[in-house]
Amino acid sequence: MFKFAAVCLMLIASAAAKPGLAAAPLAYTAPLAAPLAAAPIAAAYSAPFVAPYASSYNAHSIAHSAAFPAAVAAYTAPVAAAYTAPVAARLAAPIAAPFAAAPLAAAYAAPFAAAYTAPIAAPAPVLLK
Repeated sequence: MFKFAAVCLMLIASAAAKPGLAAAPLAYTAPLAAPLAAAPIAAAYSAPFVAPYASSYNAHSIAHSAAFPAAVAAYTAPVAAAYTAPVAARLAAPIAAPFAAAPLAAAYAAPFAAAYTAPIAAPAPVLLK
């Protein structure tokens, strides 16, 4: 019975020391979209520019892909802005209007702001010669 109690207390102590292990999965599970992700467009054998990286010093294995998202963004940004700006303005206007006027903030802040920004009413100093 002593050994059983010792094993139980050891398990309780281990669980208390590492509480994250109870919620962690036993094996790594990749997201479901990982196999469905599209392959990168630029590859090392077809990229027009291959940049060396300081971590690997292997310029022929890693393609420089920073130009690709910038090129796509140059084409998609105006289209996305044309479709999202009117919708965002229509949806945000009724929500933002009460906060833009700020009647409560003005009512509470005005007396305090006036009191702390007014000049101090004190007599002029007496200068003795």
